[in-house]
Amino acid sequence: MVAGDRFSDENGVRINRLGITDPQQLAQAETDSSLLRLQRLNLQGGIPGGRYDHAHLKQVHQKLFEGVYQWAGETRADREFQGHKPTYVTGFKETMTYAPYKEIEQRLNAIGTQLGQENYLKGLPAEKFAERAAYYLDQYNHTHAFRDGNGRTLQATFVQLGKEAGYQVDFARIDPATLNRARDLAMVRPHAPEEAAKNLQALKAMFEQVISPAPGLEAEKIRDPSQARPLAALSTQMQAMDARRELQVTGYRVMDIVANMPGAGNYEKGVAVGKGVEATNLNPAAVQTHLVQFQQAAEKIAKHPALQGPDARQDQTDARRFREAAGQVSTIARQHSVAQHTRQEVGGQSSTHEQAQAAFGVAATQLARVLREHGEPLAAARLQETIRHVDRNPYLGGLNRENVDRAIATAEKLPALNNSRSLEELRNAATVLQLPVQATERQSASPDLTVRGADQLQR
Repeated sequence: MVAGDRFSDENGVRINRLGITDPQQLAQAETDSSLLRLQRLNLQGGIPGGRYDHAHLKQVHQKLFEGVYQWAGETRADREFQGHKPTYVTGFKETMTYAPYKEIEQRLNAIGTQLGQENYLKGLPAEKFAERAAYYLDQYNHTHAFRDGNGRTLQATFVQLGKEAGYQVDFARIDPATLNRARDLAMVRPHAPEEAAKNLQALKAMFEQVISPAPGLEAEKIRDPSQARPLAALSTQMQAMDARRELQVTGYRVMDIVANMPGAGNYEKGVAVGKGVEATNLNPAAVQTHLVQFQQAAEKIAKHPALQGPDARQDQTDARRFREAAGQVSTIARQHSVAQHTRQEVGGQSSTHEQAQAAFGVAATQLARVLREHGEPLAAARLQETIRHVDRNPYLGGLNRENVDRAIATAEKLPALNNSRSLEELRNAATVLQLPVQATERQSASPDLTVRGADQLQR
């Protein structure tokens, strides 16, 4: 049993509504129930209006597993479960570490937003669809939102994504071992960032086997290249998430290398590196505490006489990647800290939902006006509609959040809004409004406002 696993009973068996206490029987009951529900959900076309974000995936999981688990639809965050998993997909023991449970909602929303910016992969030829689907499946898999059932949840999600992009996706065309191997290879990232596409080759090949163009004129229209929206660049949030992933996968390999070096104290130093990586995974600001330690570990590998030559090329590469990732995560953490400090000094920090609500209204109104003036009436109209929602309820989620993200992305392309203070204030306010209302804020909020906020979060 995993310590602190509140999804399981004292014997390590998942808490279930069927009263089953034998793990094998429970596994069979789960399979029987979820596969029928998966088939039904696929035939129905998935979640109507789903945005492939936190709310969407929670609904998929609930529909698949509510016949067996009372916690169906809950993410790891709901019961504060972290966890990690070993794999030998590269021939060596690797540690697959998932996103911090506290960040599951914001990460799923960031992935869904970016997917929306690519128009949910509409307008792509089969090979490109397979390539981008592989990228997103890896992102969702690393977030690993649920204690169990992530694989079937993602299968249902990508069947729906494919259908809405003009493709049939049939995971029955491959054996589960092929999918699992492809997912694990993407998770452990054996190739450096400059060869990132190689980490996704197996996943892309898997998608090429399971997709086929959907028949019919409507599907053909959806696949038309005019529907495509190529992604110009990853969002700042996605870039930060990626840097931390690179630190994790290389950090655990560096930990093993150092811990297995001959010499007194090396085992302890390796373990300390692993603890520092775990601390940084849970809180990126912790990288500042461990940065020198990380750099010294990488340097130790680079200079060790037994780790030179072609046989040690992978160890040397991992050390270099680890050092570079540590520097990148440190830079991002410093920039975030400076930005927070600066906003506090100029009074631009919206620390409560009430403050953020007021700041959002002012900044969004100004931005909507500039967007209209520069020939972006649709983005302005969407933003104006969101202002009305935020005026009623200090929470930003679902379509409202997506409209704000689209407005910001459009605004960032306008020279007139370079270094715009209203744009920065809108980002700051939106960041606060995406979070649940804290207990201290609820005490001062009106009962009606609090109820609406809670209802919004539960959908």
